[in-house]
Amino acid sequence: MSKLVYSLENPDVVKVDVVKNGSVRLLCRWDIHTVEIEIDGESHTEYAYQEEVIWWALPLHEYVERVDGRQGLTVAGLAYIANQSDAILGWAMAAGV
Repeated sequence: MSKLVYSLENPDVVKVDVVKNGSVRLLCRWDIHTVEIEIDGESHTEYAYQEEVIWWALPLHEYVERVDGRQGLTVAGLAYIANQSDAILGWAMAAGV
């Protein structure tokens, strides 16, 4: 089930978190809106949103590279995630029901 998250920063809808064994862990966010939080008479704006964490298999090994001993996404891998963001978000929202 998706969880309600609060953040001081405006979140990316799909954010790469970890790359491992040809898959990527993604933080998927939707229903993003601002809320006013008041603490001790002081007010500030935060972002509230639903979030689901999913693993997404990468179809090509060319999307992954090793940088400083860790796996990361190549430029092509980042482009793939950006191009698939609607499908990824839809899958994450269904998984979060």
